[in-house]
Amino acid sequence: MDKDWLFHLGDIAIPAQNSHKAVYGNAKAGGLTGAASVEWNDNEWETVNLPHDWSYRQPFDREGGVPDFGYKPRGIGWYRKKFKLSPSDNGKQLLLEFDGIATHATVYLNGSILERSFCGYTSFVVDITDRVFYGDRPNLLVVKADASVSEGWWYEGAGIYRHVWLTKKNALSIAHRGVWVNPVKLDGESWLTNVETTITNEREEEARFELLSRVVRADGEVVAEEISAGVAKAGEAIVLKQELPLVSPLLWDVDSPHLYRLESILLEDDERCDGANTSFGYRTITICPDKGFYLNGRRLKIKGTCNHQDHAGIGVALPDHVHEYRILRLKQMGSNAYRCAHHNPAPELLDACDRLGMLVMDENRNFDSSPEGLRQVENMVTRDRNHPSVVFYSLYNEEPLQGTPIGRNMFKRMKEAVLRLDNTRPILGAMNGGVMEDEGTVDVMDIAGFNYMHGGYDRFHEKHPGQPMIGSETVSAFATRGNYISDTGLQFFDSFDREKANWGNTARESWQAINTRDFMMGTFVWTGFDYRGEPTPYEWPSVSTHFGILDTCGFPKDSYYLYQAFWLDEPVVHIAGGWNWPGKEGELVTVMAHTNCEEVALYVNGELRYRENVDIYEQRQWEILYEPGTLRLEGYRNGKLVGVDEKITPGAPCSLRVEASKPALLGDGRDAVVVNVYAIDAEGRFVETANSLVAFSIEGSGVILGAGNGNPNSQEPDHLQERRLFNGCLQLIVGSNAGSDTITLTLQGEGLQAVAHAIPVESVEEPPYVPSVHERYINNWLLTQDIALQRPDPNVEIHPTDMNSWEKVDVSFGPQQMLQGAEGYVIYRSSIALTERERSSNPYLYFHAVSGDSEIYVDGKLLAKQASPWPMTVEVSLDGVELGEETVLSVLVGIKPDMYKPGINGAVSMGLRQG
Repeated sequence: MDKDWLFHLGDIAIPAQNSHKAVYGNAKAGGLTGAASVEWNDNEWETVNLPHDWSYRQPFDREGGVPDFGYKPRGIGWYRKKFKLSPSDNGKQLLLEFDGIATHATVYLNGSILERSFCGYTSFVVDITDRVFYGDRPNLLVVKADASVSEGWWYEGAGIYRHVWLTKKNALSIAHRGVWVNPVKLDGESWLTNVETTITNEREEEARFELLSRVVRADGEVVAEEISAGVAKAGEAIVLKQELPLVSPLLWDVDSPHLYRLESILLEDDERCDGANTSFGYRTITICPDKGFYLNGRRLKIKGTCNHQDHAGIGVALPDHVHEYRILRLKQMGSNAYRCAHHNPAPELLDACDRLGMLVMDENRNFDSSPEGLRQVENMVTRDRNHPSVVFYSLYNEEPLQGTPIGRNMFKRMKEAVLRLDNTRPILGAMNGGVMEDEGTVDVMDIAGFNYMHGGYDRFHEKHPGQPMIGSETVSAFATRGNYISDTGLQFFDSFDREKANWGNTARESWQAINTRDFMMGTFVWTGFDYRGEPTPYEWPSVSTHFGILDTCGFPKDSYYLYQAFWLDEPVVHIAGGWNWPGKEGELVTVMAHTNCEEVALYVNGELRYRENVDIYEQRQWEILYEPGTLRLEGYRNGKLVGVDEKITPGAPCSLRVEASKPALLGDGRDAVVVNVYAIDAEGRFVETANSLVAFSIEGSGVILGAGNGNPNSQEPDHLQERRLFNGCLQLIVGSNAGSDTITLTLQGEGLQAVAHAIPVESVEEPPYVPSVHERYINNWLLTQDIALQRPDPNVEIHPTDMNSWEKVDVSFGPQQMLQGAEGYVIYRSSIALTERERSSNPYLYFHAVSGDSEIYVDGKLLAKQASPWPMTVEVSLDGVELGEETVLSVLVGIKPDMYKPGINGAVSMGLRQG
């Protein structure tokens, strides 16, 4: 459902309508007026595709903007999509799934409210089966996204920023989210694959069926299967439980994330009537209060990061590939865990974590034990419980009630809701206080989550020796990528792991506190990526944070290599510090080693300056005299050279190096690629000090979705065709269009040689989608209830309180049975409001089926006549007609007993011949 929506930014005021007709009609099913109604004119709305975040495209608002939201306006937006359903869909169950709408959302279908969502991060499903039209009559789906309310203190975006899906299911089917796969390890290498499958029967009679469940390995081999019979009464949902034994499955692990697929096939009379594929993995998790976390029986220190979901250039509307790109960057750093701070993530992020081997703390947004709050928690669990990457559920972050009896009661009720659906994962909250309170939430958690407070680890462990502990949020250090001198005027930080928030710690302090305590199962560093909003400790001109190990684009800061030194086994040798200081020759500059080697040697232009042992928790830092040339750092283990890093003073920037995150783009209209751009000198060396303005353009089957540079103080628009390099780097997000034409990116920087970069586009079949209908339809008419024997005045006035002489009919449903076999005259009456653009674009009316002796009037003027005993189309040009803001349509139809389907018995639409 992602393609071709119409969008309007801003709320839509509905003029006060106090007449009896308006009030009476608005109270009826399908009778809503305004933007939720079929008659609303959306011809001047913007066409957009999903995912869509309107906020990041708005200008920064220094005066009225909120620093926590990155100074970006939010507000209210409306979305509309008209679509048709085939008559063959009649009898199926039809579900709309919204993966995420920021923030509060109201979903309308065909003039009625079907659902409201009160969380911008919770996926939700709407059953539209009872309210849809089939055949020629289009359906109108409308979403009002109210982002004037907020749930967080960071950039949350605005709009339908995740995917929307239409699922068509048979009346006898596997329920939505109806498959839960729960593998359990038995003795030795034996496993039992427990499967619970919910079968729904929407028929009016009992249904007998069989369920075939198959475990399929990644290579396609079926390694286990079971078939079970069941009976579901009319309107019943039943749960079938199956146990599929398996010996020595390939385990899902952070290093080897083997995935299996459960293939569910629902059979009736040996014929397939429904099916589902569920990805899952075999793995065990254990938590221990003394030794921490175990994965598949192997002790594993959690090396995690906390992350929000926005990305440079595109806000929170991330293409699927960008989720994978971000997880891969963290994996390459040595991270093995990801905390979804502070909300449910996009499903595609969890898919990436499954594929790449990244453990996940899945977090609930709202600490709320009301029915709505419990529904949000249940949504998180039923959506995410099949993901092997998900190993923790977090129910809150830093709540004022965390140390109180009220918070305790709330947590217990929410935990019970989780355990009813999934009792296989530990449950916690991320606390920034209250951990020592006896009547708080901490001792009803499976794990005590510590946000900072690392000075309290030992004290808590002494009081609660049986309580597992984790650093659910740690560090909060500041750094600016490529910057090596802190400057409060410019609001930049240096990169030597010494700047931190007053509640936080340096990376070295925090990792030492975690890694030297066996009972601490690990850490989640705040944050993996910089994010828009919450521009701590500064405000304007800062619009993003400085917390990240990577910037908003995913370009590594120097701390990235410090964490590699902490978290990787292979040798890491990195120089933190610039070696390009024009005008500072002979002056002292700071240089720091980030390494996991026992010993390092530092050379300047071939001359040994230092050779020293390294404490992993301290590293080495020097003040050395700058001289252009080569700075070389060597790392040694057991006296052997195992790693080298060099920084060579570059020349002036003269060109750009372009690197794409993958070799080709799929031409499916959904794929994307991350394109990183670096300034280089004539020798191809990176120039970290370059800040040129770069213009870019694209040709071929692609579009530039946005651009960023990682500068936390940049107010450049993300969606223009130019962006300034920041400390030598720039990033473009390129999305695909349906097609296979090679993409050519052309980049031209100030004073730099122009570069053309080709991205191959693979020809693939476009994924199925629901096409939109763009004609305006006029299907709601009033019809005289009495058949007149004498020809009436077709333009007779209708009294506003008359609800009984005229009947409201939807002509798209076909002929009115009351007219069949009758003789006389009836009048149809409707109206339509036209914009100035429509009035000047040669509008016309198109009647898809009219039978009888018909006269068509527009604002009282006869424009067309047609006599036919069977349904015929009629086209009525409105060109040259004086059209007001509200145009009244009247159709007089003379009928006879022998006519076939008399009256208007098909849809009526309005088109434009130009514009």
